[in-house]
Amino acid sequence: MNVFSEDRLYLLFDELEIPSATRKRILDSFRRPARDLQPNRYHAPLDMPCPKMGLTIHVANGIERKAANAYLFDDEVLGYLDSPFELNVKYKGRGGKPVCFNWAQGFLVWTASAIYLDEWFTLDSINSKCKNNPARFKREDTIIRCPPLEEAASKLKLTYRLRIAEEIDAISDRNMNFLRSYLVDGQTASPGFIRKAHQFFEHVSFATLEELRTALPEYGVDDFYIAIATGAIVADYSSAFVRENHRFMVFRDIETSNVYKEAYQCERRLTVLGLSDLPPDFAAGTRLILCSHAFTVAVSGNLEALLTPDDGGEPIVLKTAKLAEYWQNDEITIVSLPRSDGDALYLDAPWRYATTEAIQNAVKRLDLLGRWENGDRSIAVTEAYSDRTYRTLRKLKYDALHAGEDVLATFLPKWPDRGNRRQRLSDEVEKIIKEVFDADFESLRGPNKWFVYGRLSKRLKSIGESISKVTFLRRATKETDVNTIRQRAGEKAAYQASGFVWILRHDTPIHGDYPMQYVHIDHTELEIEVVSKRTGESLGRPILTLIICAYSRRILGFYLSLRKPRYLSCMAAFLDMIRRFGRAPEFVIFDGGSEFGAADFKWLLRFLGTGEKPRKTSACREGDVIERIFGVSQEAFIHNLFGNTKLRRNPRGLTDETDPTNLARHTLEELYDGLERYFFDTYDKRRHGTLCMSPRQKFEIGLDRSGERLGRLRRLKGCIPLAFPSVRGSTRKIDYQRGIRTNLSRFRNPRLESPPYHGLSVPVKMHPIDPNVAYAFVEREWYPLRREKSDADASSTDPLSLAEFEENFILHSRTLASQSEANMEVAEIVEDMDGKCAERVSGQSNESEADEPSDASNKTLESNEGIESDSKHTSLEQQLRALREGGYHAQRYRKP
Repeated sequence: MNVFSEDRLYLLFDELEIPSATRKRILDSFRRPARDLQPNRYHAPLDMPCPKMGLTIHVANGIERKAANAYLFDDEVLGYLDSPFELNVKYKGRGGKPVCFNWAQGFLVWTASAIYLDEWFTLDSINSKCKNNPARFKREDTIIRCPPLEEAASKLKLTYRLRIAEEIDAISDRNMNFLRSYLVDGQTASPGFIRKAHQFFEHVSFATLEELRTALPEYGVDDFYIAIATGAIVADYSSAFVRENHRFMVFRDIETSNVYKEAYQCERRLTVLGLSDLPPDFAAGTRLILCSHAFTVAVSGNLEALLTPDDGGEPIVLKTAKLAEYWQNDEITIVSLPRSDGDALYLDAPWRYATTEAIQNAVKRLDLLGRWENGDRSIAVTEAYSDRTYRTLRKLKYDALHAGEDVLATFLPKWPDRGNRRQRLSDEVEKIIKEVFDADFESLRGPNKWFVYGRLSKRLKSIGESISKVTFLRRATKETDVNTIRQRAGEKAAYQASGFVWILRHDTPIHGDYPMQYVHIDHTELEIEVVSKRTGESLGRPILTLIICAYSRRILGFYLSLRKPRYLSCMAAFLDMIRRFGRAPEFVIFDGGSEFGAADFKWLLRFLGTGEKPRKTSACREGDVIERIFGVSQEAFIHNLFGNTKLRRNPRGLTDETDPTNLARHTLEELYDGLERYFFDTYDKRRHGTLCMSPRQKFEIGLDRSGERLGRLRRLKGCIPLAFPSVRGSTRKIDYQRGIRTNLSRFRNPRLESPPYHGLSVPVKMHPIDPNVAYAFVEREWYPLRREKSDADASSTDPLSLAEFEENFILHSRTLASQSEANMEVAEIVEDMDGKCAERVSGQSNESEADEPSDASNKTLESNEGIESDSKHTSLEQQLRALREGGYHAQRYRKP
């Protein structure tokens, strides 16, 4: 593998006399891709670490992935970039209308002789483009060109190439995908291996990989794969899959490989034409010339062969050994051999649609014909068919023999062709039916069939035609396909009705070729409620973050959280996988959740050398492996615990007695411990229904056959603390007396408890799977900080610490909510007290105003005083009269 060299690129600029403007565009392409790749319904981008360029290559689909792998293993390619820059393209479209667009697809590739702009298509898609857009894509004999892009690239002194994905065969792409991890990790073979391998090739020019491994038994399979991937051992990637050691070919050098390929292809051509040294097998359908007459082998057996002349004469029977002797003496000339594509199912064979009853009928007719030809005129023969029918059958038999066809297949009855197959509806009626289906049935309104039938009947009645209900229902069933469902219910419903693909991509094997080539990560809400260990109250349903190996179905890591899915949970699950298995995956597959786009999570993947493979949007089937594990774990384990919420699927059947909140007993720590035992003990050793072996056994066998891949090994200590997530805001201030506060706790280090460090703002990172540890970057050094623990958690284990960490967050949020509610209640109390105080003050002010009466009031008071003083001497009527005059109501003093 050639590693990119900046000096070599500048030298190439000078050799090819690249203009300065083009140089600037190429150099700017190293900063970022010209297009932003996002998953959609049809394609999912892939981020591939590229050891040749020392950066990440972004590919849009499976075709570009194959191209990127081919560039990586091609020694003639000095470097390549994806989506280099926008290229302004102008051309005249249909009707001479000017078309202008910016092209930013494909790759920028440079070799020792030129710099190319490559764009990749499948053969079917490019043929469709030639038909739909002939102004842009043109076919010249067997070559397809794009003149507008070629002209735009030539202005920059670049060469545009339209590449076909079929140039890279499926076996070669699989081998490159299998071996690329050795290049990404930069692994080297054991000392002395390359020298001994070259000594082996001093005696032979080529061999199978199995022969080479047998000659060097002291070396592991990884050494052979590393040598093949790096080019130290020349191999033919298209010969076979590299793990099939008995078929995969290795060579002494490039020249030997080219000679072998030419000779092998020549031998295949000679064999196809019947010109090899070995005699042909004279299979049925072989055409040959014998004694200046052309014959076709009609029937070929182990001892004899039936040859029918092309001129219509009588067939002849010859020994197979005699035919071989004629061929050796050059008395037979092979004209053509029968087609042999290695497929056991011939799609054009008459047996494809034959039923068992039809085959039995053909055998019976052939047997009766043989008896009739031998002179048998018994009742069984004569009652079955007449002599005229037997003569017709005899002619069919001899016609089949002369044509070299299967005689028995000729006698197959054509029962499916019975009946009137002519079109019963006129073209006008068919046109109306199509219009009604397109306008009414295939719409998002989603009308039922009878509504459409009413519309159709009304339109047909206007032209004097009609259609029966049975015919209409048959037509509706026939017209309903994936496109119809898309028009009526949308893309998601059409996705559910579309054909299922049992692999990640059409051109890759199921779930990869070795363990941890692809891993899935996702979240799910467990159907159980947990309680607080501290307060005993329900904490709600926890969120499980799980990582699973797609190849072996082995669970690699998990994390439990009481908060919504977040990137911290993803990072904790990843580091839990590193802690348990000490190995990083090559690609991680995830959905479109926002937590997977966090900067810290992406940096963790980059640090581990793991590529990103987001799933297509609204394509749930691509995650069926991990979704199935979610379902199995819930049914087999979670639903057997107290507090499971499966009864909530029928909310009307819930009562206080059956409410899962009242039945919850398990803490988060207990659930964490139970899931750990289930995942890594019970499930890991249970035989998987698809694999027919346990996930652990499949994982270990895969490592043994596909290589240990030591370059994928990672240690948790090596990730400390560079791969850890930063705290919110990324920095904290040091209090040299109390330490650093983050995540509701204080973290301290005796080395930082000094006044010079007080108030210093430093970057801080948290340990995702050990909440008792944090790291602060002070004076070019990462200082470990320990959390101040209470007496209750002084001896906490990792699961207990994680459970307490999550529980503290929930309790703290509830505490804040409770304090907020208390503050609101206090505000209401103070408001009520203020209101009463205001009323009281207002009442006092009114009384003070009443103490200073007006003149009229003074007169009344004076009169009242007179009444009071002389009350003993005046009558009651006089007193009431005086009170009424003073403004008092008489009824208040009425006697009861």
